[in-house]
Amino acid sequence: MRIRLLLLFGVAAAASSQPQSTSAYDEAAMERYEAHATAVTGQVSRIRDQQPWAISAGERVPVRQIITTGPDGYGHFVVTGGSSFDVYANSRVAFRSNTATVGDLLDVIAGRARIHLQPAAGMQQERIFTPVAVISATQRATVALAVDEEGTVRIDVIEGEVRVQHTLLPRNEPTVVRAVDAIVVSRDRQISRQVDRGSLYRYTVRSLKDIWAAVTPGHSTGHSGDPSEQKFLSGNPHFDPSDFGY
Repeated sequence: MRIRLLLLFGVAAAASSQPQSTSAYDEAAMERYEAHATAVTGQVSRIRDQQPWAISAGERVPVRQIITTGPDGYGHFVVTGGSSFDVYANSRVAFRSNTATVGDLLDVIAGRARIHLQPAAGMQQERIFTPVAVISATQRATVALAVDEEGTVRIDVIEGEVRVQHTLLPRNEPTVVRAVDAIVVSRDRQISRQVDRGSLYRYTVRSLKDIWAAVTPGHSTGHSGDPSEQKFLSGNPHFDPSDFGY
């Protein structure tokens, strides 16, 4: 009888201790990669069990969450290591949808976002995904993105430099885009044209709104003249650059 009780006790202890330890470890590991909402205004939600749950300032957002904003929504989120992102009105992003790769920070599915990339020690790069382009940074960089209804993406580099690769028409070497430069990537066209605005703003610091206006038709000769870019830059009322908060 005594031997049986000892055996049962040993089996029960092993069964209860090991899963709890693994579960606690997994939960702690995931908490390290959560996003912390430090500022929220208007309608900002995350999709949980296929239902929208409102996000409030101070709340933590787990990985693999889709964050959406309404017409008055804005949220600022920070993550461990120094990276952060802002999500503006009428936007949809997925936070760390690929947890197998720590550097895969955000998928910008629709709308506008501003992302500060700061790869942590030991991390080769951080990446942002869009419907048509992957943006990566090996060092500190900040970008503003706008995705229109057709999936076309406008990439403005505010700080540092990034590498951009077309997801549908990839090349061996990505396109390097540096601070105060911007490119437009569309579904059916290779990345072949860059809007170089460095010479216009070499001696002054201006807001993103002013920089955007400078390459909009009718404001400056700095625009490339590409009809598809003109449509994207000026023809869509949902992508007002002032919404980037500058």
